[in-house]
Amino acid sequence: MQVDFLNLKSQLNRLTNIIVVYGEDDYLRDRAVEQIKSSLNVEFGELNCDSMRGVTMDEVISSAVILPFMTGTRFVVVKDYVAPAGHEKSEREKLVAYMKNPVYTTTLVFSVKTLVSVVDNLEFADYINCKKLDQNALERWILAFCRKEGKTISPYNARLIADYCLNDMARISTEVQKVCFYSGDEITKDDIDLMIEKENEVKLYELANEIANKNADMAFKIARNLIDKGTKVHVLVSSVYKTFQRMFYTVASKGMSQAEMANALGVKPFAITKAREVAQKFSPVKLKKAVEICAEADENLRHSINGNAVINYLILSLINL
Repeated sequence: MQVDFLNLKSQLNRLTNIIVVYGEDDYLRDRAVEQIKSSLNVEFGELNCDSMRGVTMDEVISSAVILPFMTGTRFVVVKDYVAPAGHEKSEREKLVAYMKNPVYTTTLVFSVKTLVSVVDNLEFADYINCKKLDQNALERWILAFCRKEGKTISPYNARLIADYCLNDMARISTEVQKVCFYSGDEITKDDIDLMIEKENEVKLYELANEIANKNADMAFKIARNLIDKGTKVHVLVSSVYKTFQRMFYTVASKGMSQAEMANALGVKPFAITKAREVAQKFSPVKLKKAVEICAEADENLRHSINGNAVINYLILSLINL
C-alpha cells in the first residue's frame, strides 16, 4: 500500500508490520515514524523500541526477531539505511527472506530519503511518501493546525507563514505553534510579522518586488534592514545579483518545470515560485539588463571602500531601468 503523509493518520490501522517511510522532507519522515510508533502503544519503550543507524541487514533482523518484553509489540526503526558497498543484492535477499516469515509482534520501519534498491518495491511492505509538501498542502496544514488549536487564520496569512519560512516544514511547525500560543483568537498579519523572522531569501524577493514597483523608499528600507541585522554589504550585493539571475533564468527557461528548474539551480522550489512571481513585473530585456547592472556592481564592490554607496547606486540603477 502506498500512502501520502497527509493521509497517514486515517490509514494507520491498515498498515502491515513492515513499513518504508521515504521522501526528501526529514521533518515529515520523523513525524510519520512517530505517528506509527504512537499508534502501536508500545509499552516499556526502553526495552521494546530500537532505533538503528549505520547497520547491516543482519543487525536489523537480529533486532526484529526479539520478542517484546511484557507486552504485545516491539518497534524497530532503521534510519538512513545504506547497504554495504557491493552487497545490495545479498542485503535485499536477507530482508525478503525475513519478510516471508516475519515476527508479527515486531513492527519494522525503514526511514530513508530515497528508495535505495534494498528497500524499494518490496512485495509485503507498505510505503509512506514524505515528499516535500507543495504550497497548497502547506497552507491546508497550517489552517488545520490553527483550527485544532482553536485559532482562526485566513488562507492568505497561512500562506504568508509558509513564505516567511521558505516552505520548510520543520520551521513552519515551530513557528505556527509559537504564533498560536501568543496570538489572540484570530491570527493576523501583524501577529505574523511580529513573531516570525523572515528568511533573508524572502526579504530579497521583497526587495526585487519593490524595485519592480519603483518604490525606492521601501527598497532602501529592506536593504538597510538586512545590513542592520548582520548581512555584509558584499553578501547583499551578491545575493541581489543571484536573485535577478534566477529571475532571468525562469523567464529564459519557460519549458522547464518548477522541480527541474529548482534542481538545475540548486535551490528550493519555493525560490522558483517567488522568482517567477516577481519576474513577471519585468520584461525579459529589462531582466537581462538588470543582471548586467548587478554584475557591474558586484565587480565595483571589489574596488570600493564604500559598500553602502555601491548598494545604494545598485538599487537606484535597477529602479531606473
